[in-house]
Amino acid sequence: MNLVVKLVISLVIAAIAAAGSIALQVSGTGLYIAFAIATLATTLLVSSRGASAEGVTAAAGRSANPAPDRGAAATAGREQGRVKWFNVSKGFGFITKDDGEEIFVHFRSIRGGGRRGLRDGQRVSFIVAQSDKGPQAEDVEGID
Repeated sequence: MNLVVKLVISLVIAAIAAAGSIALQVSGTGLYIAFAIATLATTLLVSSRGASAEGVTAAAGRSANPAPDRGAAATAGREQGRVKWFNVSKGFGFITKDDGEEIFVHFRSIRGGGRRGLRDGQRVSFIVAQSDKGPQAEDVEGID
């Protein structure tokens, strides 16, 4: 789940708790309890929504997440293809999968540190994840 969405959800729940506290003229310990409940509600809501979006975010391989093991389990579910084009300044491009289908790739989905990019024609291995805009390559790794 996007950080902005999480912040908006948190602010909406805090506003509801504040409005309820004002309407009920709650103060002191009651106010503390109202905001504790709001915090708990936010945590549960964001956690449940995050779990449902796990397909994209867990497979994303963002730099904050550790790289998966490279054993046999790491290759399960991975596909291969060739970079059709990648614009380093814009940070995205397309990969032609071995079956001929083209798939979007964003620089954040590329393994490695520093300025991440791909070369046109480079062979890559990746996981296909569904995003709100369609399939996209995640956890992209060069294989040549």
